[in-house]
Amino acid sequence: MAEDNWKDTLYIWDGIVTVGMPDDNEAEDAPVSIQWEGSWVPVTNVPDATDAEAPKRHAFNRDIESDCKFLVSGTAARVQAKGKKDGKSEEDKSDKEEDASDNDDDSFYVVQLTEGDGWEMQDGKVKTRYHDAKHDVWIKSPRWTGNQKDQRDFLVVAKGTNDFGPFVSVGWIRPGNRWTVARRYLSETDRRAEMPFRAFYETVVRESISVANESGKKVLQIPPWQITAMHANRQDPAKEAPATDDAGGGKRRKMATM
Repeated sequence: MAEDNWKDTLYIWDGIVTVGMPDDNEAEDAPVSIQWEGSWVPVTNVPDATDAEAPKRHAFNRDIESDCKFLVSGTAARVQAKGKKDGKSEEDKSDKEEDASDNDDDSFYVVQLTEGDGWEMQDGKVKTRYHDAKHDVWIKSPRWTGNQKDQRDFLVVAKGTNDFGPFVSVGWIRPGNRWTVARRYLSETDRRAEMPFRAFYETVVRESISVANESGKKVLQIPPWQITAMHANRQDPAKEAPATDDAGGGKRRKMATM
């Protein structure tokens, strides 16, 4: 990246997602078009992800103030949970679908965002446009649901790769279908680069979501990118302990607010 400390930088993308509708002759959960447009900013010198705050946006501005824009598009397809029929035999299912089907009663959308104008990067006075070779997002719904009982609906979890190497991304959806997602680039030898998507998603849930004892609500405790799995040097996030207010690391993290 343009920054010398590219691994210590979180690249926070913020913008509005537009989701299409299935054609009239297709099922309600057929793949739909999706477009994400906005701006991104680097948050430098944050090898510890708990130090990364969301960029500020003026209430009357659509985008955060930034020199770099992005517009990425693709498709969102539902991956059915175990026990639910999706019209495919077990032999026909991809590894990605098989992975998702093990999550009890859950289902996801897999969003692939490699089309569109791509994203800009500025180096001095020169601005260059790039595309991700792979950019897959796991999400419970591509649209804002406002589901306060199960705030896993708010999570955005992604993995991908481009000219600068592999990356992982974690963020959230907010009202207006605004996605705010922090991207961390990894070295080729970082275990997260080859970590199964399913395992990484579950790590994010474990570190950012807590279950209320009395109500059973699944509550997002912190801005989701502030988990240890997003630290620059975190090599094996699957073994992390569940998140608490103190996270066992002596540093208290801020509670998430919608």
